[in-house]
Amino acid sequence: MKPVRVAPDWTVIVATYNRAESLCQTLKTLAFQATDGQFTYEVLVSDNGSTDHTRAAVKALQPDFPAPLRYCYEGRRGKSWALNTGIAHARGRFLAFTDDDVLATPTWLARLWQCFREEAADAIGGKVVPRWTAPRPAWLTDEMVRRLDSLGCLDYGDRRLLKYYRWVGGNVAIRRDVVERVGGYDVRLARTQDTEYYQRCRRAGLTIVYEPTAVVQHQIGPERMTPAYFRQWRARTGYYHAYLHQWRKYHLLTIMPMSWYQVMGRWLARWVMSVVRFRPWQDRFVPEIMLRDYGQQFLHRVQMWPAWCAAVVCGRSRQWSGLPAQQSR
Repeated sequence: MKPVRVAPDWTVIVATYNRAESLCQTLKTLAFQATDGQFTYEVLVSDNGSTDHTRAAVKALQPDFPAPLRYCYEGRRGKSWALNTGIAHARGRFLAFTDDDVLATPTWLARLWQCFREEAADAIGGKVVPRWTAPRPAWLTDEMVRRLDSLGCLDYGDRRLLKYYRWVGGNVAIRRDVVERVGGYDVRLARTQDTEYYQRCRRAGLTIVYEPTAVVQHQIGPERMTPAYFRQWRARTGYYHAYLHQWRKYHLLTIMPMSWYQVMGRWLARWVMSVVRFRPWQDRFVPEIMLRDYGQQFLHRVQMWPAWCAAVVCGRSRQWSGLPAQQSR
């Protein structure tokens, strides 16, 4: 008689693309999660069409991995495709998501498990702190990291919160039945898919908790410590934010929500004042990249405006979506 396979309590899903070495570091931190006999877990690597030795690296770790380590392949490019494939192959009642450049603390899953047991939560987001893999420049202080908000980190303090602004994809846990109800990630998005999913969960009325003791470290390499990186990141983020925000009929005249113009005006005023007062360039940098973000949102909304006009005129405005086909990485 074949032994009955019991499904694990958790499936940890790691979407990856051409980061075999970094992925191995991530998997090693997931290998020895402290369970105290309270739960079981498996780790599932969802390979998003990697052309390096990712598959071989995972296969090499499998024989000695203390928890079930599984591998699945998704050839359609885009993290959303990889996440959805991981969800389809997952066996756990709870799904935890992290990235291939993240290091989990030994108690990460245990803290998420405890939070689910103590709160009537549908989803949990945890703390993501930076781990610098090279000396960071003097201008990139902790305060600048917080203000720039472009490194995939999140820290709302050390108190558990039942309401908070957002989560980041490197540290999220969701009940499987909730995912089945809300649906998978939007495959039309190559970026900001985690933000869109969070917003969809909020609109569905889910209870989302911030658990500060569920901590992971996001590895930050030198390529992410330059002004050019932050400028590019914000420009691309603005592109997808333009598509994410729902269109209203009054946008035929305004293109964007009026509140966006007010925010743009405030950032412009801050930038002008910092220039006039000869403030250090770091003080000008934050307003600059925020203007880049909102500027890209405006430009792409302008590009979508004719299609929105046609949707309104033809009576298709409720079904219209400005989202493009997914862009490659």
